[in-house]
Amino acid sequence: MSKNLLSKDIDNISLSILHELCYNARTSAAEIGRRVGLTAPAVGERIKKLEDLGYVKGYTALLDLDKLGLKIQAFVSFKCHHKAKDINKIIGGFPEITEWHTITGNSSMLLKITTNTREQLAKIIMQLEEYGDTNTSLILQSNTEINLLKIDSLK
Repeated sequence: MSKNLLSKDIDNISLSILHELCYNARTSAAEIGRRVGLTAPAVGERIKKLEDLGYVKGYTALLDLDKLGLKIQAFVSFKCHHKAKDINKIIGGFPEITEWHTITGNSSMLLKITTNTREQLAKIIMQLEEYGDTNTSLILQSNTEINLLKIDSLK
């Protein structure tokens, strides 16, 4: 993405602040300021502005799902045979669906399912097949610890 595609509200310092927040949202404003060359109050003001403008939607914790006993994770391509207005109700009935995305291609959705057993995953897939077609891929390894923008490519 080139700079001309970015909003005028974002300069290189704000991009650097976003990078720091993506890496560790608990980093203090003073530490971020040290890294980007601003005072802590200036960083705080920029973060508040980025939040107010909607660039920062929220802050989350990354959990170790294996330690929580949720060792089975899968992506399921799902082609729903019901009306679009029913999809939220269908998907909402499965707390094991931790992400869902409307996509292009042969399927209408990509679901991420997190469970503690293969049997539980099989049961969910069988229930989903009452509403449409599925294609399941088990997740063997993930690199989701750092959700960083490619900041350098935006500058």
